[in-house]
Amino acid sequence: ALALSDGGSPVISYNYGARMAGRVRAAIRFMSQLGFGYTLLIWTLISLFPAAFIRIFNQDPELLAAAVPALQIYFFGFFMMAFQFSGQSVFKSLNKAKLAIFFSLLRKAIIVVPLTLLLPHVAGLGVKGVFLAEPVSNFVGGLACYITMRLTVMPELSAMERAKSAR
Repeated sequence: ALALSDGGSPVISYNYGARMAGRVRAAIRFMSQLGFGYTLLIWTLISLFPAAFIRIFNQDPELLAAAVPALQIYFFGFFMMAFQFSGQSVFKSLNKAKLAIFFSLLRKAIIVVPLTLLLPHVAGLGVKGVFLAEPVSNFVGGLACYITMRLTVMPELSAMERAKSAR
């Protein structure tokens, strides 16, 4: 999924530099939809067949019994990572690296770390709280990054198109 979004980066950068806002929009849409589809597929496979993925690394029945529910919880919001990857890739492509770094830190340092420390003690979640921190951060961080990208980049592209048509 990260390769899909990083692969779109040169296309977005080139077309942005060429002032081709329509192509930038199309590249963002294509990259986001393909990434979302891919992560949704992988999430579905992991959700339906978690034991098969765990058996790749370990055959121990006790570990398998403990790992299946943990894997299902941990990967619950995996498909939302496509939005994080897309948003960060667009920011990076348009020379807005500070925003890409901010959203990376938002998801891991500002959301995951506190949740990892707090959720185990909230409502008696215990170890499940540790695993829940990741899908919560995927939802919140992924959506925040993508929505911010849409709210900052799309008006800029519209202004670029208006300036181009005014010439």
